[in-house]
Amino acid sequence: MHVYAHTHNKIRLTLSWLLLAGLALLLAACGASRSEAPAMSAEAVAPQEAPMARDQAAAPAPPPGGYADGISVPLETFLAQAVQAQEQRVIIYTGNISLIVKDTEESIRAITQLVNEQGGYVAGSNVYQSGEALRGSISVRVPAERYQTVMEGLRSQSVRVERENSSSQDVTEEFTDLQARKDNLERTEAALQTLLEERQRTGSTSDILEVYRELTDIRGQIEQIEGRLRYLANQSALSTINIELIPDVLSQPVTIGTWQPQGVAKEALQALIVALQGVTNLLIWLTIFVLPLALVVLLPLVVLVLLLRWWLRRRKAAKKAAAPKATE
Repeated sequence: MHVYAHTHNKIRLTLSWLLLAGLALLLAACGASRSEAPAMSAEAVAPQEAPMARDQAAAPAPPPGGYADGISVPLETFLAQAVQAQEQRVIIYTGNISLIVKDTEESIRAITQLVNEQGGYVAGSNVYQSGEALRGSISVRVPAERYQTVMEGLRSQSVRVERENSSSQDVTEEFTDLQARKDNLERTEAALQTLLEERQRTGSTSDILEVYRELTDIRGQIEQIEGRLRYLANQSALSTINIELIPDVLSQPVTIGTWQPQGVAKEALQALIVALQGVTNLLIWLTIFVLPLALVVLLPLVVLVLLLRWWLRRRKAAKKAAAPKATE
């Protein structure tokens, strides 16, 4: 009985030591895996961050007078400037103006010269016959900072401005959101590219095709976003002005054959005014000139006539008084 108890204790002690040894090995393995994980993540991230840093350092400065079209100025350069600390707003300006001009063709040449001097260009123009005069329209793109200068130049080149309006669209929020989506998709694309290379070495054909399809879809989304960003960048860098040119002769009253209703009404009104002026002038002459003159000239005559009538009545009365005496 004593021997059995002693053997049982030894077995329990041995199992306890084995259990402690297993726990120690397990803890050591966990610690090793944790220590290796940062090293692996650092190795995985470092190759991705380094090219980005090199690209940012090597990004050329935008040339003066260039446009954010992705060619003369890299799109990424414009994006970095446009949304830096959200201090710069991305705004699209559009203007519409109708001008009364003396000569349509001459006005188009003058507008083209004005726009070229301000660093813009003519996007399109149209000239067509309207009655006996040429009418036209022209669309121009000018740098956003020269927008007001060009509008003032257009006003000065016209006889008068028939109609004018300007509008602005703030696309800063959309611009920033698209850039963030583009950055996320580019990181996903880099991860899928790494996965594709790994699958090409060890994976099956179906796995490779699946990753390739995902990679193609991500690339399509990136290109779509880049196209939208390029469009917004170009629209904000260059404002659009739509100009309508109306010859001065077309702004005159409408004629029906040789009859001009507006002209007849105008002539009638002028005749009425002339008649009223004549009557008024006559009254003024009567009051100021004729009446005083009549008083000066006619008053002695009136007095003379009255004296003559008095003398004649007195003479007649004297004759009547003398007639009875003669008959006696």
